[in-house]
Amino acid sequence: MNEADTPKGTGVPAANFVRSFSKWRDEAIVKPVFIANHGRITHALISIAQLTELSHGHGGQAPDVNPFELAEWIDEAVIVCDRDLVVESMNRVASAACRLSSSQCIGRNLYETLPQLRGTLFDVHLMRTVEANESTSADIPSPLREGGWLRLQSFPLHERNVLLFRDITEEVERHRLADVKAALIEAMAVHNAIGYIRVTMSAQIERVDEPFCKLLGVREDRLRGANLVELVSRDKRVEFKSALQEAMSGEGPRRLVSSFISNGGETDDVVAAIVQLRGAYGAEGAVILLTPADISSPWGAKGEYLAKGE
Repeated sequence: MNEADTPKGTGVPAANFVRSFSKWRDEAIVKPVFIANHGRITHALISIAQLTELSHGHGGQAPDVNPFELAEWIDEAVIVCDRDLVVESMNRVASAACRLSSSQCIGRNLYETLPQLRGTLFDVHLMRTVEANESTSADIPSPLREGGWLRLQSFPLHERNVLLFRDITEEVERHRLADVKAALIEAMAVHNAIGYIRVTMSAQIERVDEPFCKLLGVREDRLRGANLVELVSRDKRVEFKSALQEAMSGEGPRRLVSSFISNGGETDDVVAAIVQLRGAYGAEGAVILLTPADISSPWGAKGEYLAKGE
């Protein structure tokens, strides 16, 4: 600490302080005495009353903070209960999730406030914490929202039981949809008569399945990155390009009969269904499904995709 930073008080050289200790001791009862060594403040002499004030007051020590007040700054629902599951604290997110104000819940038993928790997995995990002091974490069906899902954590904290949870319904549905999409694509490949193509906004092929590769007689690695429109038969190209652009611009799905150019010439007619592919930030391209126009027969022999009796 230098002279400019020194609080109001009396400064004294160390040698003078030793020689006149009794004087400076009396001075310190009124105000701090700062002791300097070679011109630099190194120590301070204060009275016991001033020390007590510094130790127990706000000077030099932050005021007490209730740690549960921090829950108001958390984006997860937080409910704090005592050992008997009487609610002691509930943050704003929990109030919104339970559709109850904190004043309606604090001081009441959790199950009286939220009877829908009884007999659910929420109840099971909470009881593990209450009865065995066990911390638990799980994704469970939500008892607060029909068809919803929660990511729940429960853990003991001294004499309290803390519940943290958040709604993950959208996340769960996204994973489920991803599983369905993967299963559908696999099913189409097994079906062996449904072509699948995914293109970018510039109509470049991002992904194709084996049936489409066999339809054209071209390997997937050679098709990837190619412009799909250029693979359409010349007499059908303008119509196909127009339908593709309309679908990708959000004008709705399109269905048309078209044909493609394969290694063996033009393919038989196929029915093309074109649907816009949307991502989190908008349109990302389109998905096209192809089936033989004559549903009673396999892909045409011109494409050399599926010969009779194969």
